[in-house]
Amino acid sequence: MAMTIQDDEGFEGVEFDTPVGTFRAGRGGGYRSSEGDDREFRSIRRRVRRRMGFLRMLFTYVFVIGVLAVLELVFGWHSRLLIAVAAIWGLLIGLRFFSVFVFDSLIGREAERRMIERELRKRESRG
Repeated sequence: MAMTIQDDEGFEGVEFDTPVGTFRAGRGGGYRSSEGDDREFRSIRRRVRRRMGFLRMLFTYVFVIGVLAVLELVFGWHSRLLIAVAAIWGLLIGLRFFSVFVFDSLIGREAERRMIERELRKRESRG
């Protein structure tokens, strides 16, 4: 789902929340001290927001599946709908977990930044 937002750090743009991650497009702002500190702050803020998004998704999952399980017990429904919803949603949460906690360090923005810095250091040492 795409949502136009403006947050307290001055970001204006569109945020896409998907099962495998949250993506933003727009202009950012807010915290400014020096370029290095700003980059580090934005990196940490992005990481924290991704983790909080995962936790919100997980708590929503537990709540909704719990309510559906209680309704199924109370009304005596014997459908496979609860199992199907729990399995599919659980799979999406698993993908989100790997995206936030595992793959981000391997192929995310931080990994890209580290590769760029390594290449710049190589270039500086050659020339």
